[in-house]
Amino acid sequence: MNRSIAGVGIGVILLGFALVGFPIATTGREQLDLEQIAGLLVAPVGLGVVLIAAISVDPRRTTVAGTFDNAPEPRTVKVTGAPPGTRSRLPHPFEATHCRRCRAVITHDLSNCPRCARARDCRSCGRPLGQVLERPTCPPCARAEPFCNCTVLPHPRGA
Repeated sequence: MNRSIAGVGIGVILLGFALVGFPIATTGREQLDLEQIAGLLVAPVGLGVVLIAAISVDPRRTTVAGTFDNAPEPRTVKVTGAPPGTRSRLPHPFEATHCRRCRAVITHDLSNCPRCARARDCRSCGRPLGQVLERPTCPPCARAEPFCNCTVLPHPRGA
């Protein structure tokens, strides 16, 4: 809800009520004057403005960047993946992983990233996976990924 537009609509509604009540407050007569007719016509317009404000988005309160015509906020945190071999425990065979390139979640039964279509790295040796009989397979040892017994490659960054 856009509060600034709603405030204008409430102001217009109050102006309509003031126009309806002005002749009664000043003259004490309850007859239909020009001000009261104007007040009866202005109040529904204010109600329409409030309804428009209720369905419009407030750019200051929208948190989804770029969805409601907001400019996407600059990224302040750089997302980097941990280098292979730094985990203190072995990964579970059915645990999902993240793509090193686009950070998409890759389930255990896929050998390629669903977003960028690049081969996923083996959790044991770090080489790109292949696919044999619809399951991720490490190409050098020709075993399924959980049973890979290749030697661990050093990380390219030297970590």
